[in-house]
Amino acid sequence: MAMAQPSVTAQPTVANKQRYLTLGGAWAAWLFDALDAGIFGFVMLAIATTFSVQLGDVVSTIAWFLLATGIGGYLLGGISDKIGRKTTILASVLAYGTGTLLCGYADSVAELNVYRFIVGVAVGGLWSAAASLVSEIWKPEGRAKAIAWMQTGWSGGQLLAAVFAWTILNPHDPESWRHLFLYSSIPAFATFVYILIFVKESPVWLANREFRKNNAGNNSIFEIFKPQYLKATLLALTISILGMYGYWIITAFTPAFLQNILKVRIDQAPVFLVWTGIGAIIGYIVFGSMAEKLGRRKTFAIFFIGMTLMIPAFTYAVSHMPLTDGKLAFTAQNVMILGSLSALLGFFTGYFSGFGAWYSELFPTSIRSTASGFCFNFGRVGAILGIKLVPFLIPKIGFTYTITLASVSYLIAAVMVFTLKETKGTELTSGN
Repeated sequence: MAMAQPSVTAQPTVANKQRYLTLGGAWAAWLFDALDAGIFGFVMLAIATTFSVQLGDVVSTIAWFLLATGIGGYLLGGISDKIGRKTTILASVLAYGTGTLLCGYADSVAELNVYRFIVGVAVGGLWSAAASLVSEIWKPEGRAKAIAWMQTGWSGGQLLAAVFAWTILNPHDPESWRHLFLYSSIPAFATFVYILIFVKESPVWLANREFRKNNAGNNSIFEIFKPQYLKATLLALTISILGMYGYWIITAFTPAFLQNILKVRIDQAPVFLVWTGIGAIIGYIVFGSMAEKLGRRKTFAIFFIGMTLMIPAFTYAVSHMPLTDGKLAFTAQNVMILGSLSALLGFFTGYFSGFGAWYSELFPTSIRSTASGFCFNFGRVGAILGIKLVPFLIPKIGFTYTITLASVSYLIAAVMVFTLKETKGTELTSGN
């Protein structure tokens, strides 16, 4: 007698308590992931001094990191579709914590490249698995908000990176950047324990595993390039590249930009970026609510246009701040003006909270983590061109105009979002 084949089931109902425990684990994992990713921008000049190299040599470390996020998002995304979301998240958290710890002991830029590559692989792999897990346990009408709350972990981690840098870095100790890496690695290991105990595997993934087992399904990581998925894959990747291109120029070089233009100390630059993190947290939450009401595409377009306008506004304000004795006076007025602009700049990076829900809804369960991981994280690989261009362009057109050019990518992205379909209200099922 033939074995009955399981049918495609509706999205399973998950108890609210488990939903929030899972969201909490994903949020914490992404928070400390962002912490470990974000601290590097504060120490590039210090690292260049320690190893007696040029800024461009240290920028190569960021390039390796971004390449690693693409590889991690794609390969670990594929692994997540094979072995499960929770297992992949655990492996990623352990990897980025260990990689960050080792950065504190690096003896050369080459060695630092290896450790940051490990962190990058984990950053990419974590996002694809966590976004898929949260998407699969949440109801369609609340999915964008849930992913938005998860994504606040990134801005929270960037904010925490600024706080860590502000309190740990010492302008009189050229080796204090090592302490920043060491302390930043500790929360990752606590997060690993939390996820191990409190987070459960996605019931949608579990049902899909049985579906594929009984229907001889064995999707490979190349499934996303098949004709029925290729258009969505390439368009989603392009939008990610454009969004990441501008973002990573701002993220990687704003501390150095403030140090160069305003002559602020290494421990002062993070003060302004605390405002950026606060603005981003608000932006993520607002984006999630707007995406539920206006849809994914319109909300992305609004936030991309916001970035197009805010980047030149920010760089213009920085380049025209009054200096006292050749440097910015750390007055309440100056901090308020520059901090407010930083907060607005951070607010419009809220578009990052939309990728998880939108990309999860564009692809079926069997390739969801692979596809979203590839499209989102290989966007960072495209951003390598941007960060490699910055040291080349600064001597030619100046720091201010170089940073301002990042706004062009956002204008193009605002148009590109309408080439992908609207997915608001999509239910995620266990079938292929």
